[in-house]
Amino acid sequence: MDLVSRSLRQNHAKTVIEAIKNKLFSLEFIEQHKKGKNDFIRNRKLNFVNLVLFILQRGKSSVQRELEKFFASVERGKEITASALTHARKKLCPEVFISLNNALVESFYNTANSISTSRIRRILAVDGSRLELPDNKEIVEEFGRANKQPDAKPLGIVSALFDVVNKVVLDSSINPADASENHLAFYHLGRVRQGDLVILDRGYKCLWLMLGIVQKGADYLIRLPVNAFKEVELFEKSNEMEAIVTLHPTPKVIQQCLDLGIEAMPLKVRLVKVILDTGEKELLVTSLIDSMMYPVTIFKELYTLRWGIEEEYKTMKSVLEVEQFNGKSPHAVRQEFYAAIFLSNLQSVIAREKDVQERIEKKTEGRKYEYQENRTSALFFVKEGLIALFTGASLNMVLTYLKEKITKNILPIRPGRHYERRFTRYKLPKFTPNKRALA
Repeated sequence: MDLVSRSLRQNHAKTVIEAIKNKLFSLEFIEQHKKGKNDFIRNRKLNFVNLVLFILQRGKSSVQRELEKFFASVERGKEITASALTHARKKLCPEVFISLNNALVESFYNTANSISTSRIRRILAVDGSRLELPDNKEIVEEFGRANKQPDAKPLGIVSALFDVVNKVVLDSSINPADASENHLAFYHLGRVRQGDLVILDRGYKCLWLMLGIVQKGADYLIRLPVNAFKEVELFEKSNEMEAIVTLHPTPKVIQQCLDLGIEAMPLKVRLVKVILDTGEKELLVTSLIDSMMYPVTIFKELYTLRWGIEEEYKTMKSVLEVEQFNGKSPHAVRQEFYAAIFLSNLQSVIAREKDVQERIEKKTEGRKYEYQENRTSALFFVKEGLIALFTGASLNMVLTYLKEKITKNILPIRPGRHYERRFTRYKLPKFTPNKRALA
């Protein structure tokens, strides 16, 4: 069985979008995501649905220009002022975009036959990134500044749980500048399923986090600094390429486990040395203990898949321009951040359609490199087609148009670049729940 699981199903995107629409137009959903009891009760021009779609679609032109453009597509003849928009946004809970994304993720993975039965696990990466925020008193009080310096820029720490193969953000958060990335990673575990493989960089070397992952029935692969644990230091000095050791929780780790509801116990782990193309040596720790089932030769390429989340952050900053916030309040910042996550995921869902992937493969058959969608172009087309996707009369027609545009704008996946790779060289055995790593 292949290591990775790609969601390839015809009309999968249609099913996902219909699930989102059912939420978006639901009176119960609207009640849950408005700030006040009397908000959005009258049929105003900037109603609940229009406001959500506007925030999702808005570009970086002036507010008034973007409003004119939006209502030219939605309801001709209606005029909305920038001040009316500001007032309306205060009524909308930022969690609306989290809820829409949860509906997208749930539908994407839970739709019957959405995941090929020949695949056994999702490969997920967790990582954090810094976002520059608008510089005003309210933002600083909520998020803080970089390094707590009075002249530094306001800063937020974002964290995400990302499916590196299907390019879907399962969970995300934006937090104050002094937030603990290890704890943010732990809170993502609510979205981790039994059988998932979670890949983390060396900033996440906590024993309690490893315990939290395996107690979810999942696996982990983490890069370690040499001084992470005494056992790692001894292994690094040895001539061995792999070793099985048991890590014992310290009193501090035991207390951290108690605080987080994790069972504190000894953890059997596998240490692995990986030699990079540069000749540098990296140390990895994993719960994939069995060397017959998981030979040491797979881990270099497997860990490289983590770069998918780095590319996701790059896309958010350079293409979606998530740091160019239109709103200047913490409330508006959260709205726009979670809206960007949802938009990115929506594009990924459409691009993962079976016919899209098959057309790309057929179009590039015989070429030197594999190809994938140009995410810059794809995001542009999806953003432009957003209103039609959720309010248009023919969803099939809109999806057909978007898929044609995506397949015409593709890029090669060149060796050495940090793009998605298809992990096909090695087949994993049938998955069984992870109990083996617990001593």
